[in-house]
Amino acid sequence: MEMNLRMLRLALLLGLALILSACGGNSGGASGGGGAASGGASGGATTIEIGSDGENLAFDKTALTATAGQQVTVRFINNSAVQQHNWVLVQGGEAEAAAVANGGLTAGAAAEYLPADKANVLAHTAVLNGGETGEVTFTAPAAGSYLFICTVPGHYPLMQGTLTVS
Repeated sequence: MEMNLRMLRLALLLGLALILSACGGNSGGASGGGGAASGGASGGATTIEIGSDGENLAFDKTALTATAGQQVTVRFINNSAVQQHNWVLVQGGEAEAAAVANGGLTAGAAAEYLPADKANVLAHTAVLNGGETGEVTFTAPAAGSYLFICTVPGHYPLMQGTLTVS
């Protein structure tokens, strides 16, 4: 029964994503959120490039690495021609990521699809239109695994990855 509800929710979110992507939107530029990670070499500062996978609801990389305490800049490239995307690093697991995505859905485009309570948002870019690039710089958190997601409505179930901090 729980699986059926989960599949129904996924189908509804995907349908909403298709509707919203057809409608377009306008929100550009880069924006940053505070303190988290994404990968590269140990030691000093690093820049990581990640993008959306064309018109697919996916990131072009699903595994990133960083070293705890490292200064990290994530350069997110929206490789879609028509869909909006963002990159959001979440403190916690799948339940917290789902809560961030659902809170973003409720908050809407004016809030960059981010929840009012950003306690579990470690870092984020702005919502980017197709072809735009945004950056966020932050300090990698403590060692562990952190999910990164897209909070544009309907994208979260498919647009996920893991940042591993050592």
